[in-house]
Amino acid sequence: MNCFSSAVAAQGPISVHLRLANGECITKGCNEVDVAYTSFYTNTDYPVTKVLRDPVYVEVQLLEKTDPNLVLTLGRCWTTTSPNPHSLPQWDILIDGCPYRDDRYLSELVPVGPSSGLECPSHFRRFILKMFTFVNPNSMEPLSEQVFIHCSTAVCTSGVGRSCEPSCYRKRRDVPAADKSKAQSKVVVSVGPVTMGAPQQ
Repeated sequence: MNCFSSAVAAQGPISVHLRLANGECITKGCNEVDVAYTSFYTNTDYPVTKVLRDPVYVEVQLLEKTDPNLVLTLGRCWTTTSPNPHSLPQWDILIDGCPYRDDRYLSELVPVGPSSGLECPSHFRRFILKMFTFVNPNSMEPLSEQVFIHCSTAVCTSGVGRSCEPSCYRKRRDVPAADKSKAQSKVVVSVGPVTMGAPQQ
C-alpha cells in the first residue's frame, strides 16, 4: 500500500491494530530494537510468555489509510489482568503518548521515521515496556500471572504549523500537540495475554 495524499483517504472510521513484535538478533552487533519489529506474534501464539523485566515490543498501526498527513497518536496505554480494558487493577504505561513517569521501569518510545522502511511511518507507533506482574500491595504476592495491554488511539491531521507529536518533556502550560489539530474519535485497541514465566536456568 502506497502512501499518498487524498481527501478521500482521510474520511471514514479509523481502524487500528495493536500487536507485539518478536524478531530476535541472530548476528553479532545487530540492533535489537530494529530487528524486534521485523516479525510479530500471531493470534495462535498467545499467551506469549515473558520473564520479569523482559522487553515487550509493542506496535500500534493505523490500517486502511494512505494519507501521509494522517498521524496515529496514542493517548493512554495501560495494562490489566483481564481482556476488559475497563477492569481493575490497571497500571499506566503511557500518558498522553509519553512514558508514565511513576513507573519504576520507564517505558521507552521507539521513533518510527523514513528510515524504518515503512510506506507510511506516521501511521505507526512503537514502544517498549518491561514485563511485570500485578502484586497484592499487602502480601506482595502476584495477583495474576498474565497481563493485557490496551491503548487509546486517535488520528491527527498534521499541517503547516501543526504538530501531532507528543512533547514528553514540555512545560505544563504548553498546549498538548494533539489538541492543536483535529483529532478524530478515539479507538481503544488491546492485545494479550502476556504471561509471566520463570527465568531459564
